[in-house]
Amino acid sequence: MSKAKRSAEQQLADEADRKAQNPVGARQTIADSHADPEFKENHERLRAERLARDAGRKTNE
Repeated sequence: MSKAKRSAEQQLADEADRKAQNPVGARQTIADSHADPEFKENHERLRAERLARDAGRKTNE
């Protein structure tokens, strides 16, 4: 026996409840393999700059 189908309103309410209970898990993330090349380059540049800044702070302490 199959379950009775839920209405669109019920489905939307269930989805909202699920997102409210787990907001981090409900976020859509983009895998690195699907990111734009420009995004990857910018991300790597910013990471390198941050690491260099952090390394500079440690040497000054």
